[in-house]
Amino acid sequence: MTKGLTGIILAGGRSRRMGRDKAHLAWGAVTLLEQVIATLRPVVDELVVAVKDPEAFRHLNVRVVADLVPGQHALGGLYTGLLAASHARCFVCGCDAPFLNPRVIRVLVEQADGWDLVMPRTPAGLQPLHAVYARSLISVVEEQLSSRQRDLQALVPKVRSRIIDHEQLRPFDPGGLSFFNINTPADYDQACAIQRNMAPGIAVMLRTRRGIRRGNFRAPAGLMRVANNASPLV
Repeated sequence: MTKGLTGIILAGGRSRRMGRDKAHLAWGAVTLLEQVIATLRPVVDELVVAVKDPEAFRHLNVRVVADLVPGQHALGGLYTGLLAASHARCFVCGCDAPFLNPRVIRVLVEQADGWDLVMPRTPAGLQPLHAVYARSLISVVEEQLSSRQRDLQALVPKVRSRIIDHEQLRPFDPGGLSFFNINTPADYDQACAIQRNMAPGIAVMLRTRRGIRRGNFRAPAGLMRVANNASPLV
């Protein structure tokens, strides 16, 4: 576990391109959001999930907070999550990243000393929803909300930012699957196909307020093997 780290999961998007709420998409025996929660639990000290309607997620054994500034896209979710966080450092991601790699997250956190923002850059560009933010950025985010500048990447030149090139992360995630986001039905189909072709799953017990659910989550070795043969994911 990385000490003093809050995990913030943004699950309040409209999912327009998907056509339905991505957080509730099936992922094995659990949902996509539950998969992200299960991945982050061993890495962080606390978890915060920012959503539009907290009542729809009360069954999860995790802190769920209502988006304080609805309609402001991921920037509003980031603001909500930072305000709710107990720790100075926060790893922020979306609920649509089923292949998050804990090793990559730890590497980013290890690079955060002396920086306000640590953000990876892949061949597809900067990855603001797979980044480490300092809670002290709340005022900067407020200013950006006031100016209706919703692009998270616009924070980069305003604060002390460290950009981590994907080549530095390749030893931990050769295929770059940690940055795979599900935005469309085609993305979802591709993610499910990758999951089906992975090594035998690891049984994970996911505790919720309604009881304990059992889900199958694929082994990192399988992720790497499939990633090396898959089409570009980021």
